[in-house]
Amino acid sequence: MERFKILSDADLLRIDQASRALLMEVGVEIHDERAMDYYEKAGAHVDRENHRVYVPDYLITATLNKCSSSVRLYNRRDPEPIVIGGDDVYFGTVGIATNVLDINTDQYRAVLTQDLIDIIRLSDALDRPHYILVPGTPTDVPSTIVDLIETKALLMNTSKHFITEAQNAENCKRAIEMAAAVAGGLDKLIAKPFMTMLVTLTSPLHFRQDVADLIIESALVGLPLFIESGPMAGGTGPATMAGTLICANAEILNAIVLAKAVNPEVPIIYASWARLLDMRVATCSHGGPEFAMLRVGTTQLAKYYGLPSGGGSVLGDTKSIDVQLGMEKMGTGLLPALAGTNMCTGMGLFADENAISLETLVIDWEITGWIERVLRGIKVTKETCDLAVFKEVGPGGDFVRCEHTRENYRIESFLPQIMDRGYLALDKDPLAKTMRKRAKKLFPKLMQAYKGPEIPEEIVRKMDEIIAR
Repeated sequence: MERFKILSDADLLRIDQASRALLMEVGVEIHDERAMDYYEKAGAHVDRENHRVYVPDYLITATLNKCSSSVRLYNRRDPEPIVIGGDDVYFGTVGIATNVLDINTDQYRAVLTQDLIDIIRLSDALDRPHYILVPGTPTDVPSTIVDLIETKALLMNTSKHFITEAQNAENCKRAIEMAAAVAGGLDKLIAKPFMTMLVTLTSPLHFRQDVADLIIESALVGLPLFIESGPMAGGTGPATMAGTLICANAEILNAIVLAKAVNPEVPIIYASWARLLDMRVATCSHGGPEFAMLRVGTTQLAKYYGLPSGGGSVLGDTKSIDVQLGMEKMGTGLLPALAGTNMCTGMGLFADENAISLETLVIDWEITGWIERVLRGIKVTKETCDLAVFKEVGPGGDFVRCEHTRENYRIESFLPQIMDRGYLALDKDPLAKTMRKRAKKLFPKLMQAYKGPEIPEEIVRKMDEIIAR
């Protein structure tokens, strides 16, 4: 299938050139001595007095030459990894939500650890998401170890590949130690990594201490890095979408330079949450057309550099599970997928990324299935164009009873589980069976397929000891 594009080759070249000039002429503010040491050793110009790093053009080119066009992400159930690269598209969850729309009370409340466990288990039971980025932030645990609690919840409740976060160097080391304990050793974890580290950059052009820690500690051991930048057009990025793309691209390239300076072999995924600041309500929009367009743009940039791509997708601004939610999630899911974004990350979240629900994840499972059917395209072959079935039916006949139909119906069709189809005459109450109600009804049936990973009790105790240190 021909991939959807929004930027021409000339556009990509201009954005690339502007991004490189930005890193050389303006530079990035960094307050981490270890990071500055790595940059300086790699060939960047480091102004320690003003905490500024300037990355020359040749260093960016040399760094990109060290990058792979694909990354293998393993899991703990299937020996075959998912290969991130090319035009293959995978869908995943996304994190940071501190609110949950309770499936039982229909009320918003703070996310608790059990909510995180529930959403991870549902994610594990479904065939999509293909991977899990920690999908919520529990509020019932100390903030100093919430990232470690999240990592433990992922290790305990899913066998899928997951992306976790850490808020400093020490917690990053602990997260890696926990994963290594489950894997049976650090060497086994690195040989077939089932965990990727999330790196969230700060716009414009500011490198936080925790970001430097994450990149350095993860790169030292060789764990994959999911590096994302999310400038808001008109807020933390220029008001033009082209300017915001330049900002995001420069920040990601700068982070990749550090990662490859630490370890030339560390796997890298180029990702972005570049978005728009809505000046009327003073919030960033994740459900508008600009978000989807920026995702297409960053995906094209990743492909321009030959890098695996990822970023925000299947997201919405609405605070209700309503028509707007479906409209926004389909738009922000379909465009990046058509562009070939390798990791479309956002299943489950809504309310401008501030809330999550079990029903929304089920709805997103249906939406991504719809999108996957589009990505498969129309198969035009000798077999699918064979006229034999027309000769069998003849003029004025029907194809319902044909063997040809029985053989091809399920292959060709998207068969929804919670979308409403059927005769109006059989169901005239539009409020009786909303999509959310159908998702709630399907949820317990879906959970019958859940079978969590089996982790020995001594490994669980070891993880608790690591967290408590």
